[in-house]
Amino acid sequence: MSHPTPNPDDRSDDTEVSNVVAFPIPTTEQPDEVEESGALVELDHGDEVEVLDGEIVGDDEGPRPTLPAELAGPARRELLPIIPAWLADRDQFEATVRWAWTYCHHTARYHAVRVPLYTLKLTAASPRGLGRAVMAWQRWAFDTESRALRQSTIDAADPSAYLALSRQRDDHVRTRLRVSAVTAFLSALGLGVVWLMYPEAMQTVLLWTVVVSIVAFGLLGRREDKPIVRAAVLGQQASKLTPDVVVRAFVGAGLCKEDNPVTFAQPIQREGRGWLAVVDLPYGKHAAQAVGKRESLASGLNVNPITVFIDADPVSARRVRLWVSDVDVFAQKPVTSPLAGMDEFDFWQPIPFGLDARDRKVMLPLIWSSLLVGAIPRMGKTFSARIPTAAAALDPYVELFVFNGKGDGAWRAFEKVAVAYGAGVRDQVMELLVTTLRRMVADMNDRFERMAKLPVDVCPEAKLTPAMARNKRLNMPLTVLSIDEVQRYLEHPEYGAEVLALLTDLVKVGPAAGYMLILATQKPDGKVIPDSLRGQIGSRFAMKVMTWQASDTILGAGSYQAGMDASKLSRAHKGVGILLGSDDSELAEQGGQIVRTHLLSSADVEVMCDRGRALRSALGLLKGMAAGETPTVETTGSVLDDVASALTAVAGNAAGAHTEVVLARLAEMRPEFYDGWTGSTLAGALKAYGVEPTQVWGTTPEGEKKNRQGYKRDAVIAAQSARIDRGE
Repeated sequence: MSHPTPNPDDRSDDTEVSNVVAFPIPTTEQPDEVEESGALVELDHGDEVEVLDGEIVGDDEGPRPTLPAELAGPARRELLPIIPAWLADRDQFEATVRWAWTYCHHTARYHAVRVPLYTLKLTAASPRGLGRAVMAWQRWAFDTESRALRQSTIDAADPSAYLALSRQRDDHVRTRLRVSAVTAFLSALGLGVVWLMYPEAMQTVLLWTVVVSIVAFGLLGRREDKPIVRAAVLGQQASKLTPDVVVRAFVGAGLCKEDNPVTFAQPIQREGRGWLAVVDLPYGKHAAQAVGKRESLASGLNVNPITVFIDADPVSARRVRLWVSDVDVFAQKPVTSPLAGMDEFDFWQPIPFGLDARDRKVMLPLIWSSLLVGAIPRMGKTFSARIPTAAAALDPYVELFVFNGKGDGAWRAFEKVAVAYGAGVRDQVMELLVTTLRRMVADMNDRFERMAKLPVDVCPEAKLTPAMARNKRLNMPLTVLSIDEVQRYLEHPEYGAEVLALLTDLVKVGPAAGYMLILATQKPDGKVIPDSLRGQIGSRFAMKVMTWQASDTILGAGSYQAGMDASKLSRAHKGVGILLGSDDSELAEQGGQIVRTHLLSSADVEVMCDRGRALRSALGLLKGMAAGETPTVETTGSVLDDVASALTAVAGNAAGAHTEVVLARLAEMRPEFYDGWTGSTLAGALKAYGVEPTQVWGTTPEGEKKNRQGYKRDAVIAAQSARIDRGE
């Protein structure tokens, strides 16, 4: 059977030419015919096939043609709910009834108050309307619309056509004048009869005649720029979202055309405090394009962009869910976090973080992930970062470490439960932070070594489990490190590079060993927080920033093109940001969503830390500074000084030593700090001093002479001298 080649000229602009001949897209009438059992369907090459339940049937052998998806049977069809969601769900039903009452009540009151004004407007416009009515009757009665046609026959010097048109016009005029005269006579006769037979009702009839005349002539005489009746709009609260408005918005946004509009997967309905429209884009368009057109859609809907929310529907790549709120949902009073009322919390469970635009709870899972929070000052960054930190405080099996780069009292309550706590960037705090990070990296590597030796039933998937984390004998508790204003530590001239290297090492592989980081910054700069660290953080929360580049820095490259731009958030919306999961967590599956975080006041945090301290004390799990212990802090020099000492010890007068040799010597010098360090950790710590690894001729641990990556002694000594000259 030969198939004709499709003609490219017959296709629309949105259709691609292919060398494979497809079935024609059916018209809207075809599916109803195909659904009938045994219906005959004619294909584009002229053959007819019998369709039964969406399948081609027949006795012939050999390959059968395949029906397109549009003609497929029930297996390809989406099952719609039998009872609409707004009717099946009690909350949705109540929301719908409330909206209907608000709309009807407001509309009735609005127009009732303005009846006198409408009367004056109609009366003032009625003379103009009467004049327009007279002129319209004159044009109709004397057939003035045919004047141009008769003139054209005169210009063409066609007397026969002119005479025919003139006779036709005369017939029309006579007939229409007679109709007008009869109508006027009958109307006058009717009024006369009423006056003679029902004289007492004449006054009422005349009154209604005047009223109807004023209304009719007033409406006819109204001006386009001065409507008699305006819509009874109560902000957006009573504005109904209609299909015409939705189609207009998508056409205006360039997501469809007037001759190929969007279609509706279900009727527009109320959902929460807004309207929900589930829309299918034209074939070839996808949901990501619609998400990126949020502001254009808001313009087409004639609403504020902050009230428009659009996201992809997993049913189809071209299906989107458009939700338009009645009010600015993010300007509402913040909701107190449910954590404030909890006696205890299991950190293995997702953390209640806030509410989305539809007032649905947003849960933040931090197991196997870390969190980066970024915003300009006074947008609620510290409050947001304290939520997961407070959740960790309520879990007695979590070891908590807190550092506040700003140095204020916003985090002071966590001293009651934190193994280590530091505020500011004084030398003692920097040394405590570096000491803490070194020990964490060493412990992380030790955990992996020990987990590798455990049976599979104890440590499945080579990850920490709740049972392992709560087993005191294994000593592998969940460990949460929360650092506010982390940029102040990363910019430190002496320890900044080492802090960056250690944090990067923890973020890369630490979650599997039970290490979770919460980092907050008001300086989302790619230089301050490079991608080596930022790119490894699984969850991001971006509140108001100044530029889309800063938004991309927090949320990740490409988020702006995907329609996520924290610079578009309003300064008035404290604690509101875009939450995005960039790893393989459940949060990542949901995509970027605007979230209004829960509120945890300083008083709430104080009470929660008291509960956390009591829980730890009861279980004998209070440790470190919270238990009154004085932290052991290493104050003898920096990594640069240690590397210089190590090179002197292992290389002597030689040019340098291999990286593994330097690491082995560092571990001997201070095992509590350098155990578990890798070449990348050391390279990151020395980078700030201008010392880079290079090829070095030296002796390997096996006693062989080889060229390998290492460090030259002269470069390290020169970096030490430069640091002294700078007064560091």
